Amino acid sequence: MISYIIGEVAEVSDGSVIVECGSIGYFINVSGTTASKLSQGSTVKIHTAMQIRENDISLIGFLSKEDVKIYDMLTSVSGVGTKAALSIQSVLDASAIVLAILTEETDQLARAQGVGKKLAGRIVLELKDKLKSSDAFVHHIAPQQTISAGNADAKKDATEALLALGYTRNEALRAVMEVTLDGMDTEQIIRQSLKKLVAN
Repeated sequence: MISYIIGEVAEVSDGSVIVECGSIGYFINVSGTTASKLSQGSTVKIHTAMQIRENDISLIGFLSKEDVKIYDMLTSVSGVGTKAALSIQSVLDASAIVLAILTEETDQLARAQGVGKKLAGRIVLELKDKLKSSDAFVHHIAPQQTISAGNADAKKDATEALLALGYTRNEALRAVMEVTLDGMDTEQIIRQSLKKLVAN
């Protein structure tokens, strides 16, 4: 199993990249988002997943370990292959994918080319119970800023408090994830989240 490859980008095209390492050119399938961040001649570290079929072995590459986890999670769903997973990861980042699953927003997943509402619904159905509200915090998945695990408990407690106040999980998760900064405690997160919810 190849965990990652460090080398020079020899070629970039839509949906793939060739990385030269040790006089070997590795053909790696990538999302559109990943491809857009790579340039020929640059040195890159690509984290990889491997797809093994009867007559083919393919590498799928990402710029972060988290994106590999998201890819593995998506392809664990019946009917979701490499093409569909990369399509989703081309239009949504890791935080948006997790949030869409947690809040059952199938329309967000269905934005990806080749992913209809039926498949998006299956993704939510099969993955939502595997994801807990705390996953959005513990695994560094949060929009606009990197969330550390240091105050993950505070974010989780704040989310549960908002749920107890009658807000939906969708509303609570969005508010907490948008207002939280590193170092904030539960009370601060709740206060800022309530301000945002009331303002909306």
